[in-house]
Amino acid sequence: MGLKDDVVRWLRDEDVDVEEVAVPQGVPVEWALNATVKAPLRVMIGVQRPRTRGERLVLSMIVKVADQHRAYLTSMQDRERAKAMSELLQRLVYVCPECLVVFQPTLETPDTIVVTRILYDDEIGPAGVGKSLRILVNEYAVIVSYFNSQLGSSSAPSTTMVHM
Repeated sequence: MGLKDDVVRWLRDEDVDVEEVAVPQGVPVEWALNATVKAPLRVMIGVQRPRTRGERLVLSMIVKVADQHRAYLTSMQDRERAKAMSELLQRLVYVCPECLVVFQPTLETPDTIVVTRILYDDEIGPAGVGKSLRILVNEYAVIVSYFNSQLGSSSAPSTTMVHM
């Protein structure tokens, strides 16, 4: 059994649905998985094993900003919008200082928010994977609750998709 089989087992031990993802040729990834956390929130997380010199696992999630929230953001004055998104970024970094958080295409008016946690060498194991899942679910909850409380509830549910 290799690392991928171990990761699949660890994810299933956490009661997470797992499916393998085809990796396009030329992409510097050995293998990729979609992991869907079912409770307390339904969140899809991508798990990748990059082709690197050291052992690494990359766990990522993308949150698509609802159209209603993007419209509200663009209607705000520049300073208010920058302040609101900076506050969200601070909250996300507070929950996970070691996570990479990217607002795409810009911090002030994101279409998507990507949160990534990288596990290195001795962090790779059932405890590290389980902890990363919980952190990313918490990050998802922070994003959705922030948008709903600060910018109004969206009539459409917030969605996540896998970061590849």
